[in-house]
Amino acid sequence: MEDKVLQIILYFDIFSYPLKKEEIISFTRCSHNDEIIVQALNSLEKQGIIEVKEGYCYVGDPAKVERRKQGNIMARKRMKSAIFFSRIISWFPYVKGVMLSGSISKGYMGEKDDIDYFIVTQPGRLWTVRTFLTLFKKLFLLNSYRNFCINFFVDTDNMSIKERTRYAATEIVFLLPVFKSSMYNKMLIDNSWVKQYYPEFEQAHTKCMESEIWIKKWIEKILLNKTGDKLEDYLFKKSASYIRRKFSNLDAQSFGKSFTLKRNELRYFPEHMQIQVAAIYLTKCKEYEERFGITISGNQLINHAMQ
Repeated sequence: MEDKVLQIILYFDIFSYPLKKEEIISFTRCSHNDEIIVQALNSLEKQGIIEVKEGYCYVGDPAKVERRKQGNIMARKRMKSAIFFSRIISWFPYVKGVMLSGSISKGYMGEKDDIDYFIVTQPGRLWTVRTFLTLFKKLFLLNSYRNFCINFFVDTDNMSIKERTRYAATEIVFLLPVFKSSMYNKMLIDNSWVKQYYPEFEQAHTKCMESEIWIKKWIEKILLNKTGDKLEDYLFKKSASYIRRKFSNLDAQSFGKSFTLKRNELRYFPEHMQIQVAAIYLTKCKEYEERFGITISGNQLINHAMQ
């Protein structure tokens, strides 16, 4: 249990994010083994491997505690904008689910952080949805990403994520459902492997909207035909071609690790986030193994993400 607890603390330390004891318990809990987790935390603190300040568990600089507090306050402030734009996204035809991802889904926002959205679409209309939302962002938000970063789309038939790493598991379980909680539940069912990292943890659905505007279904019917299929095919080819040209400076391997451009999935992470996280986590684990003479297991994150 000490190993599991230390893994989660070191992983969140990549983002300079100390964890409360109750959060660690909820992330690592399996069959209500709370007392064992508390004992593991106390042991790690006694050995000097982790520090505890104001109820937050961390490693390294204690200033991270105050940084987290300020980030939590900022997230609460910006949640109003996230809910507002999620409602707008839900009005678009063929949108079947909206979830917040990235830092805001974990209750933290930095001054320059964007609000990220994970969008689930009807099969065969993913690129139509993406085009509608991109036009909205360009026309009404002056192409600003601050409150409207739409970088991950899947359709309802393709919600299983191929990467089975701690990074992917964290991003999945922390998705915050804001439109159609059933899509979040389906996400967890289709990615049941995340339980090896987060055995029982699930996000709350308290901010989730279930209703949708009545006119949406009528609009959807307009393009549920061969014309709509041809438009989808055209938008997929044009959009994929544009993205490849825009990032032509990347070699094929780097492009493949930063983007997924399929008819039923669009992922857009040009900063190689998963690769960077894997490298930092590997370095951090090695550092603590050498410093304290311990072995930190379960680093599937590194093996998959850096291939």
